[in-house]
Amino acid sequence: MKNLSKNQELSKNTLTEFDGIVQLSNVDQITIGALDCAEKLWNNSANEGQKIKDLLEQKTMLAIEPYALALLKENKIDQDLPCLNIEQINSILQKITSQIPAQTTCYFRAGRAYLRISHEMGDVGNLFFKSLFLNILKDFGENYHLQTQENTVCAICRV
Repeated sequence: MKNLSKNQELSKNTLTEFDGIVQLSNVDQITIGALDCAEKLWNNSANEGQKIKDLLEQKTMLAIEPYALALLKENKIDQDLPCLNIEQINSILQKITSQIPAQTTCYFRAGRAYLRISHEMGDVGNLFFKSLFLNILKDFGENYHLQTQENTVCAICRV
């Protein structure tokens, strides 16, 4: 048996984030135990917490999106409509947020429209409203970007 150098042994035992994900028992159903396991597998990385956060956010977004789409459909927002203008988008958001504890603000400044939703639902609320914005603004192409802060999601669109 060939002796491995110290560096080769370390790299052999170090898992990449993809190796870590594969090691999880069921990637579609992540549990606290699986996250603990993943954290131990990724503990050699300087930004292990960010990897877990990204993984959780991705899984949560996938779980939330059908509800956002159902809410849009329930409010008779057809996803096949041509590109909506800012006033129509604001009207859609106001209609949706009137049913839940959230407030919508729309204002224009320096050639940009700011559509902001403030709520009291924490990180899951941010992910929900982010999914809602992504589905409403999908026809804007690269003409918008989203910013999230604590209990606030804001879409900034060029007009």
